[in-house]
Amino acid sequence: MPISLPPLLHVGIIVEDFDRAVADYANRWGAGMELITDLEFPAAKLHGEEVGSSARYGFIKTGASEIELIQPLNGRSPYSEFLDLHGEGVHHLAYVVENIDQYLESLRATGEEPRVTFEASVAGQARFVHLDGLAPGPAIELIEIMGEDA
Repeated sequence: MPISLPPLLHVGIIVEDFDRAVADYANRWGAGMELITDLEFPAAKLHGEEVGSSARYGFIKTGASEIELIQPLNGRSPYSEFLDLHGEGVHHLAYVVENIDQYLESLRATGEEPRVTFEASVAGQARFVHLDGLAPGPAIELIEIMGEDA
């Protein structure tokens, strides 16, 4: 049974210098940032180990999906690891799912064994995980939007 992916939400691109990258997209593509935010993750898990990290995020609308620019700021994260190993580039493809745990179980039912490499949440808004090993290339990010009572 094949894996079912929802529509692509965004492509996550790691950058070393956020302001330079934003200016580059504006100059080359005429694309402006829709939202810029700094987020801290004091209790994220990276490869199963609790870490604290922060990053700057910005989104560029590209039609049906978005480009997410990410600059790691402090601490250990998949973004700082990627930057150290590969330099700037595409890090992940993001998809919204109704329930991350149920989606991971459905992957296991297909014979896949997803490797969760990063887990974090934005208080009261969203939970997300990064998975490696589902396909060559970028990680897969699953995002679960939390309800108002979460």
